[in-house]
Amino acid sequence: MYIHPRSVADKIFDAWRSPGRFTKNPDIIRLKSGRLLLVYSDTEAHWGETTQILTILHSDDDGQTWDKLSEVATADRSKGDERLVTPRISLHSDDRIAVICDHDDFSHFHQDQPPGNWLWWSTDGGKSWDGPHKPNITGFEPDRIMELPDGRLAVCSHVMLRESQEFAEIMTTSTDGGKSWGNQVIVAHDGYHRFCEGALVILDGGQELACVMRENHSGGIPSFVTFSQDNGQTWSAPQMCPFALHRPYVKQLVDGRCMVTGRHVNGGLGCYAWIGDLKKEAGTYVIGGPRRKYSATLKDGALIIENEPEHECRYSLLPPQNRFSTVDFEVELKVEGPPGEPIAFMSCGSVDALLYIGADFMTLSEVQRTDLHKKADFSRPRKIAIRHKGGLLRVQLDGEDLISRNVFRGESNISDFRGARPDMRTMFGQWGNAGTSNWIAVSFSSKNRVLEDWSWRWSAASGDYPDQYQRNRMVQIHANHPDQKPYPDHGYSSWLTLPDGRIILVDYTNCDDIAGKSHLVGVHLEPEDIA
Repeated sequence: MYIHPRSVADKIFDAWRSPGRFTKNPDIIRLKSGRLLLVYSDTEAHWGETTQILTILHSDDDGQTWDKLSEVATADRSKGDERLVTPRISLHSDDRIAVICDHDDFSHFHQDQPPGNWLWWSTDGGKSWDGPHKPNITGFEPDRIMELPDGRLAVCSHVMLRESQEFAEIMTTSTDGGKSWGNQVIVAHDGYHRFCEGALVILDGGQELACVMRENHSGGIPSFVTFSQDNGQTWSAPQMCPFALHRPYVKQLVDGRCMVTGRHVNGGLGCYAWIGDLKKEAGTYVIGGPRRKYSATLKDGALIIENEPEHECRYSLLPPQNRFSTVDFEVELKVEGPPGEPIAFMSCGSVDALLYIGADFMTLSEVQRTDLHKKADFSRPRKIAIRHKGGLLRVQLDGEDLISRNVFRGESNISDFRGARPDMRTMFGQWGNAGTSNWIAVSFSSKNRVLEDWSWRWSAASGDYPDQYQRNRMVQIHANHPDQKPYPDHGYSSWLTLPDGRIILVDYTNCDDIAGKSHLVGVHLEPEDIA
């Protein structure tokens, strides 16, 4: 398991278990009385095929212990009910409590499909619920229902647009307290990025809105943010965030910073938090670090990666747009280890390039084809480059072409959000379990037809790790082991600030559960944890 340099994983506690069940997607609010309410989906598996129960828990000790309060709704798949997916809960100024939940994405994801978000209301502190109401709120994975500064209610969700057949984040509003819904606007859409799971936050007491979104290609693509200065009527062009979090959950802290939590997908697996100024850091891309335990040190002007069993030291870069992109990927590297064994690698999934590097060779193929496999001495630092332009891929050693091949047009798959597939990522780092690689410098640049060009340069002489930003700024809430069976499931988090300044955060995880089950976890964050 990878333990991040800034981790509070040791403070995590079990908040709730439902024996033999898969409990997921908790969301939390605080009533005026001080009582905490939490809604979650109680089912038998992540994509349950029997029953889903939207369940309300309550806590009167700031989240230390929880008890069941009520059930909002039940879906029985055997009777033809649609699956309940991700509930969100919100407290409104008139003391009403709202729960919104989406249904099967296959039935309600496309903009030409009927709305699949249902609403329930409570006027007695969550003990009983009126609903379901079936409002005209289209899309999937709705955010909390928010009260905008102009008095309207708003909720963000995402749909597939018929014109582009791509994701778009949308916002739907109500002018009558949630009785009717309409005036749908597009928050983010560019025909390439898969914007989804948007989280709305009101900044600086209502002067501005921001929407933080997941990008569903993943593969090294970060989260995005967009801003509105007219209560959501219009939105700025989406900008990259210096983090990559699925199902982001965001609020503004008392000190003006925003905290965003969610499932980390560009580094170590688990639930992470980013804390900072969204406005100042929008448009920043940062390098993703290792996703599991690793052995890497900065020493003698190099990043020294020691390949060991079950270690994995890989750094993710922003992928080029597609196979029409021009790419220059250069490293200065020394490799030590047994002959014939791959020890290091460079990959650019978008242009179908994965270069294996050993102590005495480099190759673009796992099969030792003479045209793609070249002997070379890496016992001293050598400069290696992968260059692509117009469908011609060249591999250079110390400035001379050694390998070339054609890259045909067509889409390439970069949807590996888990970070386990270098062939789907733009990456460099460790391959295999033997030997040592010494990385002295790395540079990467891409020129794209539609997306913005991007470049990055790093040198070990700087004294920083390639992922230094993440090491300094990201906080690991809890970790998950990438070898879990089934695969790790986590990161649909929620949190709020308590009167004493602490933060109570809830999430779910299947770490240490029996196969196919999960439980809810909690943590109390002190101010120093997020300083």
